[in-house]
Amino acid sequence: MFDFLKGKADFFKGIFKKQNTKNKLDIKVLRKNDISILILDERWNNLFKNTEKTPEITEKEEKLKELLKLQSRLMEEVKEISVRKKDRMDKIIKLTTEVFDNNNEEAKKEMVSCEKEIIKINERLPKIEKELEKIPNLIKEANLELLEATVNAVYYKIVYNQRRIKELEAIIEETKNRLKELIDKKEALAEDDTDIYSYFHDLLGAEELERLDKVFFD
Repeated sequence: MFDFLKGKADFFKGIFKKQNTKNKLDIKVLRKNDISILILDERWNNLFKNTEKTPEITEKEEKLKELLKLQSRLMEEVKEISVRKKDRMDKIIKLTTEVFDNNNEEAKKEMVSCEKEIIKINERLPKIEKELEKIPNLIKEANLELLEATVNAVYYKIVYNQRRIKELEAIIEETKNRLKELIDKKEALAEDDTDIYSYFHDLLGAEELERLDKVFFD
């Protein structure tokens, strides 16, 4: 178990860089890897079952959550206004006869309203798409920041755990030796009792020995 933890610690040491007296992950290396979104990763969440999140981890986690929410909202908005645009275009086509053949004023007003809404949608869509293009990179960067904050916190826990494991191993070894001593003493006492009992059984007989048992043990 200790070798396993030591191996993990060596791994983390390999991807740390010393910078401004603070341990930093080599982000350039990690950018090349496909790192899963940590807050959606059950194993990442399990790291904090028995470990409290640092303020830095909480801050980075919230940043990542907000970016994911923003991405979701924008994608939903694209769907919504695309449906609305199609609806308004279909409506314009239906209004064509009333507007141009029947010169219907109400139909004209409705058509103008639909055209204005389509113009607004056409202005909004490119802005959303441009923002959506940026978000994946922002999410990736925020995810890497969260990973760095996580490793900084968890790495020190691993170091502490290794130290504690050594202490516990020493206590276990000491306890094992003490237990062996106690077992040896117990067996020696039991052997003495057996020898004494056997001697007096032969010397005094079973009936007298039974009487003595009642006197002393009762």
